[in-house]
Amino acid sequence: MQATRKLYWEDPLAARFEAPSFAVGSYEGRASVVLPETIFYPEGGGQLGDTGALTVGGQRLVVLDTQIDDAGVIHHLVDSIPAGLVDAQRPVAGEIDVARRRDHMAQHTAQHMLSRALLDEARAPTVSSRLGATSCTLDVDVSRIDEAALHRAEDLVNDVIRGDVTVRSLFPTAEELARMDLRRAPKVSAGVRVIEVEGFDLTPCGGTHCTRTGQIGLVRVAQVERYKGKLRLTFGAAKRALDDARAKDGALTSLAQRLTCGPLDVGAAVAKLQTELKQRTDALAHARGELLDLLVREILAAHPADPSGTTVLRLRRAHDDVGMLRSLAGKLATARADVVALCSSPDPESGGSLVVAQRGASAAFDCSAWMKDVATRTGGRGGGKPDRAEGRIPPGADLG
Repeated sequence: MQATRKLYWEDPLAARFEAPSFAVGSYEGRASVVLPETIFYPEGGGQLGDTGALTVGGQRLVVLDTQIDDAGVIHHLVDSIPAGLVDAQRPVAGEIDVARRRDHMAQHTAQHMLSRALLDEARAPTVSSRLGATSCTLDVDVSRIDEAALHRAEDLVNDVIRGDVTVRSLFPTAEELARMDLRRAPKVSAGVRVIEVEGFDLTPCGGTHCTRTGQIGLVRVAQVERYKGKLRLTFGAAKRALDDARAKDGALTSLAQRLTCGPLDVGAAVAKLQTELKQRTDALAHARGELLDLLVREILAAHPADPSGTTVLRLRRAHDDVGMLRSLAGKLATARADVVALCSSPDPESGGSLVVAQRGASAAFDCSAWMKDVATRTGGRGGGKPDRAEGRIPPGADLG
C-alpha cells in the first residue's frame, strides 16, 4: 500500500471528506480501513488519534482510533469488517469527531507555546510531552522553576493567545530550514513540516494545530511536580482549562462555606484550625498520659505478681484505638517486669479485634509466637518479636 495523503495537514479544521476508494487492512491484529487520503489524524508526536465514522460500501463504520504504520499508511481502526466488504474503487465518506479534534488542536498548539515560553522565561527546555484524553503534561530539563518565572511563562502564552496571531504549517526547503531559528531539531531528515506561531515559535511537528492562537482561548498550568530528576508540568487549554478552574473554584467555594468565610480567606481559616487542633491534640496527649498512669496503677494493684514469675493480664478495652493499646501495654510491661499485657479492643474497620501484646523484662512469654498462634487459629493476621507483637483477628474469634 502507498503512504496515505494527509488531508489534515492541508485543512486541520475540516470535519468531513470523501475518498475515491478503500481497502480492508489490519494494524497490530486489529481490523482497519485504509484510504488513499484522509483527514483522520493518526496517533503520534504525543497526540492521540482521531475517532469518527466512515461510510464504506453503504455501511457506516465507527472509527475507534487512528494509527499509522512504518510505511506511512494510515489505518482507521474499526471493531470489525462487515462480511462481504472488500477493496473497491468506490467513494468513501468520512467524518471525524470535531469536538475531540479541536480539543487536540488546542492542547497541541498550547504545548508548543508553553514550551517556547518556558524556554524563554525559565531556561527550561522541553524534553517530552504527552497530550492525553483528560490531562496534558510536558517534562522540562530542570529540577526546579521559580514560581515567578512560571507565572511569566504562563502570562506570555496567554498574551500571545489574546493577540490572535496566525499559526501556519510550513514545508521549508533544506536551505530555508537551515536558516530557521527552530526551538528543537527535527526528528526526520526529509519532508520536514514546521509549525509557526507567528512571531513567537518555530517547531518541527506533524500534529494538528489551531490556525490562529485565539482559538485556544486560555492556557493554565495546573500542577508542577518532580519526575525522574526533572519537572513535569500538567497543563490545560481551551475548555480543559476552564473545566479545571471551575472544579477548583467549586472545591474552594464549598470549603469556604463550611468554614463560614470568603474563598480568599480559606488559607487563614485553615491555619487557625491547624493551630487550634495542635493545641487540642497536645492537651489530649497530656490527658491521655495522666489517664494511662492512673489506669496502670489501678490494673497492677488488682493483679498481684504470680508466683511463677509471669503475670498474664488479659485486658479488653471497649473504646481504645491501636495507639492507646500500644501505650497501655508498654506502660504495664515497663512498670512491672513480670507482666505480660495482652490488650485488645474492637477494630472499627473490620468489626474484629485489634491486639497488642507486650512483656516485661523478666516474664517468660514469647509474644510473637502467641500472636502467630492466635492468627493461625482465628484466620487473622499478626506478628512481631518475642517481647512485643501486634495483630488483627476476625469478628467472633477468641484470643484464647
